[in-house]
Amino acid sequence: MFFRNLFRKKHSIINDLNTPLLRCLNLFDLIFLSVSGMVGSGIYVLTGVVAKTQTGPAIIISNLLAGLACLFGALCYAEFAARIPRAGSSYIFIYESVGEILAFLVGFTSIVGGLASLGVSARVWSAYFDTLFNNKIHSFIIKYIIYWPNAPAPFAKYPDLLAFSITILIILAMLAGLRNSKYLTNSLTIVNMSALVFIGITGFILGDIHNYQSFMPFGVQSIFRGSSLLLYSYIGFEMATIAIEEAKNPSKIVPQATVISLLIVTLLYSLVGASLTYLISYKDINSESSFAHAYGLSKWPWARYLISIAIVFSAGGNLLSGTYGNIRVMYAMSTDGLLPSKLSYVSEGRHVPVIATCLTCVTIALLGTFFDIKDLIGFADISALLSYTGVSIGLLIERYNHHIPYRILLTNENEQEECEMFELDDEKDDIQDVELNNILEQDPLLTRITRSLCCSYISLIDLYLSPKISAIILLLIFIPNTSLLAMMIIYLYNRNNLLHMVLIIICIFINLTITLIFCLLRPKKSTENLLFTCPGVPLIPLININIFIFLMIFQDTHDWFAYMCIILISLLIYFSYSYWHSKAR
Repeated sequence: MFFRNLFRKKHSIINDLNTPLLRCLNLFDLIFLSVSGMVGSGIYVLTGVVAKTQTGPAIIISNLLAGLACLFGALCYAEFAARIPRAGSSYIFIYESVGEILAFLVGFTSIVGGLASLGVSARVWSAYFDTLFNNKIHSFIIKYIIYWPNAPAPFAKYPDLLAFSITILIILAMLAGLRNSKYLTNSLTIVNMSALVFIGITGFILGDIHNYQSFMPFGVQSIFRGSSLLLYSYIGFEMATIAIEEAKNPSKIVPQATVISLLIVTLLYSLVGASLTYLISYKDINSESSFAHAYGLSKWPWARYLISIAIVFSAGGNLLSGTYGNIRVMYAMSTDGLLPSKLSYVSEGRHVPVIATCLTCVTIALLGTFFDIKDLIGFADISALLSYTGVSIGLLIERYNHHIPYRILLTNENEQEECEMFELDDEKDDIQDVELNNILEQDPLLTRITRSLCCSYISLIDLYLSPKISAIILLLIFIPNTSLLAMMIIYLYNRNNLLHMVLIIICIFINLTITLIFCLLRPKKSTENLLFTCPGVPLIPLININIFIFLMIFQDTHDWFAYMCIILISLLIYFSYSYWHSKAR
């Protein structure tokens, strides 16, 4: 019983659109919010580093590959968003499909990682802003206010009052309500996108075609390595699903915003990367300030100041959207009883979770002002990648669990919503296939093709292989096998070692076999009223799991150590409080 309770699931009730939050976000608001969640100051640094050390002008290919990989993940999020109009994104999707304990671990570690990352982002914004004034502000603080030269790590040597100031501005914007703060987010995002378009166009105007003479100087393998690094600049593509409880027509526009925003960012990143390597030779790129340095050497040296201003706006917008996302995850976990209920208190006038907002912003302010932890937050990337992996796993479990009904949101032109629930049962599939023939679609294309090729054995497969149990068993084999494959390729691979080659081939064969078996299983059929379904199931979720596990294994050892410490703290909180106060009991 105790073990079953660990994996108890939250099933949204029919009246799920009722929320104390304000549904005020349209499609364009969600697109701008998602773009802001992805486009931060990091892209201005990461593009130069990857182009200089990994890809050269071929960075455009690396960006397209990274965008394609994240698009697969976005499609999984989009399907969940189409039928679960609840705030929380990864947390709530995993809660509804996999179970409570994994959802809590994902949610809590994302909150902790988000707070640490946002504290660092506040200091990064401060540094870029001070650069516009030749670092005079920080010099004034050190000289006339306070300076701790012997401060032990992780404490900063001086209080970053600029980071504190930007956090105060953010808390004021958040407490003003989303109806008001969304205009600030939209404005910052428009400035950021305009800056990227400016770079993308002027780089080709000022550049030289000769810089493209050596298009792939580091070879094909480096293009894929560059893609794995650039993937981190796309983290945040799920921001629209975090805001789902404040969207006007969530089941329709949230999936659209998730996919559209990712396509926009992929195109902008690809254009900017191609422009940079056209403007200046990849060998001459300055890794620390690639764009400002490149424009400083061009015919328009004044443009470097515009780039510096754009970075400040970009870092500010990313900090604003990241803070919003962290608050909403905390609010969602509180409404489910996994965190104290006070955190889900929403003011009636502004429709803002006040206590969660204040707690989040005060924590960010303290971290940004008094701590220097930029080298200790790699675990936040692991938390994000685990979230993406968990959503892909959850989608597969949902698709092959015939006992769980689809919670489908039907929306008409007047935005009047209603929910209908359809349920398929393994033992009554044959009868229900006839009764529900008018509302059920066909199996996914991959399933139809694979089952048609194995038509002689289909009756035995359907008789002896339960889709739900088989899917869980296959995933329990697929995940550790992929982890082993990743460790072999990243850390142990030696071309001259025959055993390594054999083990890698065996792991690849096992994964391909599991994919084939998944294609033979009958997934739960979706209804025509579901506004979005992820195409290519089970292939796309399995590809996601592969990509994100490889990226997690690629993280440094000290990042994994920090993450495991956060996991232990999470488990302590869960078993001492959350397990007993969960509303799913």
